[in-house]
Amino acid sequence: MLPPSLLADSPPQARLHHYLQQVSTLRETLRAHPDDAKARDALRTWQAERLGRTHQDLMQSKRYGPAAHFFLTDLYEPGDSGRRDADLLKLLPTAERLLPESGLEVLAKAIELDALSEALDYQMLQTLKGQTMSAERYAKAYRDVGQRALRERQIELVGELGHVLDRLSRKPFLGTTLKLISGPAHLAGMGDLFSFVERGYQVCRHMGRAEEFLSLIDSRERAIMQALMMGDASILDGMLELRFG
Repeated sequence: MLPPSLLADSPPQARLHHYLQQVSTLRETLRAHPDDAKARDALRTWQAERLGRTHQDLMQSKRYGPAAHFFLTDLYEPGDSGRRDADLLKLLPTAERLLPESGLEVLAKAIELDALSEALDYQMLQTLKGQTMSAERYAKAYRDVGQRALRERQIELVGELGHVLDRLSRKPFLGTTLKLISGPAHLAGMGDLFSFVERGYQVCRHMGRAEEFLSLIDSRERAIMQALMMGDASILDGMLELRFG
């Protein structure tokens, strides 16, 4: 992966195209190896459960619940998204015409996070292959893979995406714009893409100021990253075992 700094000042269209090609290539590799794809889905399910345990209070919160599900579940789920990625690459010119710059920024952050998570998960799969994964083995694999800078970037991206959506949610006119382009977006085959941006906008409007919410996620995930980098599995107590090929 290119260091984020090399693309940081690029317009969202360029970043979106770059990271979408990257994640599409990674997923095509997985689709060519069904056993790895199956293991990847199992790993993502396991990690999604970990996120649910760590942030259970946010998930169950009346104020933060919808945003927690969006940031911790919608952005990170198992399943074959390779065909969706290929379709999205074809639809990029249409997306750039229909979506406002702010909407493209949301997508660029989300796809960068998607590509980074996919790359790190693939490295974890190679390390865990042939093992029954437990909290201890997960922590060892996490430490063996390393990539601390990318792990930190992964956490940062959740916050950056959250702050972008937080700013947008305080612009009522954007809600009107999204409603106006909803019909054309769906007719152009961009229904899922458009719904993602609209859903992020709506959950942040429901939540109100996002600073506390994003700060909690950031501090918890950094503490977990630090523990795992040290090989400390106790922070994952209660996680299920899982066999990897």
